[in-house]
Amino acid sequence: MNKRGKAVGEFVLIVVGVFVALMLDTMMSERHDGDLRTEYLSRVKADIIADKQAFEYRIEFFTAVQQYSQQYIDWMQSDAPVDQSILLAAFYAAEVWPYVPRLSTYQDLQSTGNFRLIDNIDLRTSLFQYYNKAEVSRPGWNPPDDYRKTIRGVIPSDVQAQIREACPTADGDDLVPTGFPPCDLQSIDLERMTALFEPLRDNRSFRRILTYRHSELGVMVRLFRQQNAYADHVLSNIED
Repeated sequence: MNKRGKAVGEFVLIVVGVFVALMLDTMMSERHDGDLRTEYLSRVKADIIADKQAFEYRIEFFTAVQQYSQQYIDWMQSDAPVDQSILLAAFYAAEVWPYVPRLSTYQDLQSTGNFRLIDNIDLRTSLFQYYNKAEVSRPGWNPPDDYRKTIRGVIPSDVQAQIREACPTADGDDLVPTGFPPCDLQSIDLERMTALFEPLRDNRSFRRILTYRHSELGVMVRLFRQQNAYADHVLSNIED
């Protein structure tokens, strides 16, 4: 009986030891997962906030660009002469600002299998929607530049250089648009510009390119606004 009791006691100790070890391992794993979840949520939040700032900048920027394209379209449909404002409108209507979404954290979550750590179903769903919408919208955010190629081929390079010098739309090396400040191109030869711009009024191909550019700008602004709303939804779920 003593030997049997001793064996049972040893077995119980082994079972308890294994149980305690498993419990400690589970606790450590849960703590590690919790720390990792917190880190990922912090990174996702930082990415979304940065994206939101990019959207808001671009909504303002491309709304202004579309206003210039409308101004140029109105001139094309009128008999008004070429002046400095039309030259600038034609130039600014071609302005671009490429956008690439921040995907590194989301891709890391997927590739490592750590998406399982996002246990909030509403947050998981909103993240899927946000990044899937970003993938679908990417061509609309960065459309073809047919109008840009055409109008920049019409405006002489020395005139373009003068516009960039006198009317900068970007701030230093960061290339962050500052808007479209008032400027004066005093040395522009308007007779020369008239000779270049007037033929475009009767060019149906160019008119289609300009009209399509104007439409694209409206689509870009709507897509950025939609993505901004998706971003707000993700952030609200992170805070919950």
